[in-house]
Amino acid sequence: MTTGFEFLTQDDERLLLEKSTCVTYRPGEQILEEGSRRQGIFIVRSGLVGVEVAHLGRGVALRQLGPGAIFGEMSFLESAAASASVVAREECTLDVIEGPYVHSLLASVPGLAARFYQSLAIMLAQRLRENTAMLPPLLVEDVPQVNRFHAARTGQAGTNNIPPKLIDTVEQFKFEMMIADRMVKEAKHPEAEIQEKVSAACQTIVSALREHIERERHLEKGIGAYVFRETFSLFMLSRTVDRCYTKPRGYAGDFYTIEMMYNDEPAGDGRLGRFIDQWGLALEACRAVKNRRGVLSRALREACRVHHGSGPVLVTSLASGPARELFDLFAEGGEPPDIKATCIDIDNQALAYAAGIAEELGVMDRFSFAQDNVVRLAHGRGRTVLKPQHMIYSIGLTDYLRDDLVVSLLNCMHDKLLPGGIAVVGNFGVNNPSKAFMDHVLEWELIHRSADDLKTLFSRSKFVNTPVEVRAEEAQVNLFAFCTKT
Repeated sequence: MTTGFEFLTQDDERLLLEKSTCVTYRPGEQILEEGSRRQGIFIVRSGLVGVEVAHLGRGVALRQLGPGAIFGEMSFLESAAASASVVAREECTLDVIEGPYVHSLLASVPGLAARFYQSLAIMLAQRLRENTAMLPPLLVEDVPQVNRFHAARTGQAGTNNIPPKLIDTVEQFKFEMMIADRMVKEAKHPEAEIQEKVSAACQTIVSALREHIERERHLEKGIGAYVFRETFSLFMLSRTVDRCYTKPRGYAGDFYTIEMMYNDEPAGDGRLGRFIDQWGLALEACRAVKNRRGVLSRALREACRVHHGSGPVLVTSLASGPARELFDLFAEGGEPPDIKATCIDIDNQALAYAAGIAEELGVMDRFSFAQDNVVRLAHGRGRTVLKPQHMIYSIGLTDYLRDDLVVSLLNCMHDKLLPGGIAVVGNFGVNNPSKAFMDHVLEWELIHRSADDLKTLFSRSKFVNTPVEVRAEEAQVNLFAFCTKT
């Protein structure tokens, strides 16, 4: 078998493997522990292993390695503790070459040391490239959406150009919110009455912003900047609105923001914060996010039903976030589905969070968590090894991607699906009533697509003319394209 050391001769490889020990590990068994000072070279002969680092008390996968892959080389080079743990993802067989034997071999065979260390240098250079690609600010072309800077709000249309009717609406909004604030302070009014007043005022702004932009497209930036400046201090009292705008993880739809929407527990600052937040959590876009969880859970249950009896149903979630739609399958009670799920996300905190949920439910053996750049994965430059899958889905990624990147992603999904496997792609639809508010107040800019747009993207991919079914969640804002590989 080839060891993966690029510059070793066949005789070099034979000598290296001559004193190796062949070891078999069961799924979930730890091969190498983070912090261990064991010196040696490990070569994967068969099966898959996962490389993990501890994060927030849980292991988060950095990469998966298949046959021919090598690990342990950095600890060998540095004579230092292992920087990551390695765990068997399935039954696997490894050749283990102990460090003292390698050192003695390098010292006794002329030229071997040069070829060995040159091979290691190539391996580490490739790994450095992969790790660098995981840093979003450095590779903007490989990142779905990272708003590093907020949009400029000056230099747009002046007040004289803003439609007078919109100005009146904004002033009325501020007046209504002042009255609501006074009502809270007086503590004489039912909360339902206050909530109704706040929600009506906020919704009036969202509707007016959308209508005026649709009517006067040439003033869109000026109208958006005006509404933002005049309403910002009030909307940002909402915890959800504030998080969407500030984007602590670099983009609006991060795992914790999604969890806030799922939990639906209003909070905020000042007397009006929680009332504005309650309205924000009921916004069409937020309702769509909450509804899509159910759409995917139903699709996952259907996949389990269709493929029942053929072994574990293999499922992969791309840009997985909190992965609640998967965990819902195990929280319903009754017989749990026979499923093996891989959650891939660029955000290690999202993976650690999801791993915590899996641990609480006692289903860690059903899940693998891999940190990877999904766009690089789509281009064949990712580092996650996947067996052919029964279902691969993206619940909220493609509306951050250009058309060409979506096609690349669909090609990747097609290649990694079993015949009869299903690809599912979610995207915000063009009829999203919250779009103007998302664009100009939250700065949560998505690429909205119609059902026909999604079908066209599939037709440009390796799925070609395979029929595509497009479904919408209950709010009719988020679309989901389903396509079965034939």
